[in-house]
Amino acid sequence: MDPLRDFGRNDPCWCGAARKYKACHGRHQPPSVPGQPIVHPDDADRVWLSPTTSMTRDALRRPDAGVPLVLPLGRPQSRPVDIDPAVQVLLDAPRYTTQPLPVLGKQRFEVFDHTQHDRDALADGVADIAVAVSQALGELDLRPGGRPTILWNDEVDAARFVGQTLLFADHVCVPDRVFAALIDDRDDDTVREAIAEQRRLRPLIEAGVVVPVPEALGVAAQAGAVDAMTQRDLRRRDLTDWVRSQLIVEGPTAREAMFINAIDDFDSGQMWLLSRRTVVNEQPDGRNAFTADLLGNYDPAHDYDPWKQQNLDKAVGEYLRHANERLIAGKVFAADYLTTSPFRARLLARKGALPDQPIHSAVWADIPILPGADPATVARAAAEDEAVEDLRQKVRNALRGARDLGAGADALTGLGDELAHASRKLQAAVHTERRWKVLVPALAGLGAIALGAAGPAAIVGGVLSVVGGLVPNLADSAARRREAAYLFYLANRTPRLRR
Repeated sequence: MDPLRDFGRNDPCWCGAARKYKACHGRHQPPSVPGQPIVHPDDADRVWLSPTTSMTRDALRRPDAGVPLVLPLGRPQSRPVDIDPAVQVLLDAPRYTTQPLPVLGKQRFEVFDHTQHDRDALADGVADIAVAVSQALGELDLRPGGRPTILWNDEVDAARFVGQTLLFADHVCVPDRVFAALIDDRDDDTVREAIAEQRRLRPLIEAGVVVPVPEALGVAAQAGAVDAMTQRDLRRRDLTDWVRSQLIVEGPTAREAMFINAIDDFDSGQMWLLSRRTVVNEQPDGRNAFTADLLGNYDPAHDYDPWKQQNLDKAVGEYLRHANERLIAGKVFAADYLTTSPFRARLLARKGALPDQPIHSAVWADIPILPGADPATVARAAAEDEAVEDLRQKVRNALRGARDLGAGADALTGLGDELAHASRKLQAAVHTERRWKVLVPALAGLGAIALGAAGPAAIVGGVLSVVGGLVPNLADSAARRREAAYLFYLANRTPRLRR
């Protein structure tokens, strides 16, 4: 598929779900109408904000320092990058001798194993790994002998992304969610879930194929560049108008909440809560603070349109800033940012920032087998250097002459089908060869040895027959392992990942 073109209603949905586009992301209407009653009761843990959306009470808790008050400008706007003090400390930390990424991958799990019951020690260890990984990636960009291929994606499962991009990258950067959870001071359950996810990817991380990176650290390192790019984008009326045209607004809801999502994007929209009553309170230190009442009741007589327009202006700015954060983080980590979201791809195209990376087409191709392999199998396939190089050369040949993402995706879909077919033939050939090239000569030779009636000559002949049956099979096996189809054969022999 071509993400820069409109999708047909009956096309398979771009997200990979086994549904048509019209029944999945092709629904461009909000899930509820303004003020629609919420039938679900709140409980001790969760609060319902719309007929389809609830949040934990902890998530709605106000930070101790409050939230910034931003006055509306009457046009799209974005707040500057907010650098966490803990991230700033890491930016200022001294740099040490660089370790290879596979070594850092192993050290990551040593930290997890040795700090299970000590959150402070875990935070220190994860922070040290984050700084070391950032440094190692930066130095790879300067390595003599050619820059390795490094990709960066923060949207889909890492093992699936490695398989989807046909093992084309030497390293794939993904968000370090353990680092993020610790920096954001999330609860222990969230930290444990992030660690469990990295443990699932352990074979790929320890091989240096998948590299969890501290996204906040990368953005903070170039916060000024992010802000400058975003302000430049906000001055482009054509760009801000297009982003606004892609937004779907739900609300005001019965709890005076508003949700804004983008068409053909992953389900990670933005949320606002309205306060129609604000009180100014004097604090013990003499400063004044605004206190607002939230989660009010929808009033059909109230004019919510100014609030809606303010939120749309903020949403436009946030989408632009987030796009620039991903681009800048990619530059800091010496990686090409490849998005798997059509909305983000279209936004980058309008910004003139789509990566000049041929394998980007693979994200939109229908690649069989490899994207569904488990992390251990993907790591094993990535270690087959000759077969991987053969696959990369076949990818380059397939993409030669492709005019755009859509044409490249079609070419790689065809290549994937060819390799899947070749892997099935290879699997059948392996079974046949095992039966005829090993079993029959070996059994015949062993029979001759067992009989031994003809004397030493018969025994020697039997041994030679066994060896003669094994040597061609070993040679064929070595030749197969140098072919790209062997990687698909490996993946097809193992359990599949769920989407």
